[in-house]
Amino acid sequence: MDVILFGGSFNPPHIGHRHVISSLQKQFPESKIYICPNFLSPFKLNEKKFSKDEIWSLCQSEFHEFLSPNVILWDEEIKKETTSYTIDTITSLQSLEKNGNISLVIGEDNLQNFNEWKSFDIILQKINKLIVVRRITESPNPILIPNFIDEKQVLVLNNPIVKMSSTEIRNQLNHEWQNHSILPQTKSLLDSYLQVGESFGGDEK
Repeated sequence: MDVILFGGSFNPPHIGHRHVISSLQKQFPESKIYICPNFLSPFKLNEKKFSKDEIWSLCQSEFHEFLSPNVILWDEEIKKETTSYTIDTITSLQSLEKNGNISLVIGEDNLQNFNEWKSFDIILQKINKLIVVRRITESPNPILIPNFIDEKQVLVLNNPIVKMSSTEIRNQLNHEWQNHSILPQTKSLLDSYLQVGESFGGDEK
């Protein structure tokens, strides 16, 4: 396995995302990992969120300890003004990594509705493996693979489950961020963004 694409809203990034990156590094130490935050997900168009620049800065802060020539924070999706689709991102990544086999990371919670993703069948043709991150089912219990995906193409991680979500962090009252969920520098950035109120208090929801 040569190249791994790990995308998401990262709105904001937190300890759960770091656990995914750490798990990928342990299981695929020779692979190149692209962390790809998006700004306009087709499934989250109406969600309250931070601005592009804020999300990018938060990801740089939260993931800085992982970043290296083999772990790349990639701006392919967040730099766009239009909705991001995974099929387009994979095509772009193929042009960057012409000799690499690309695998896609998705959460267990997205597995059953993967057929709702744009051109999901072409995605499955383009990628080597669909890497599923456990979010509900504890290892070693099996995860149900839907019949529209070939089980041989699915690899389920035995990662630790971290019950933390970006929505939970955003909705904490009085901006009392839990210290264990984000790094101190990320917390400082979150506090400064919320004090300015450019995103949460303005038009960008």
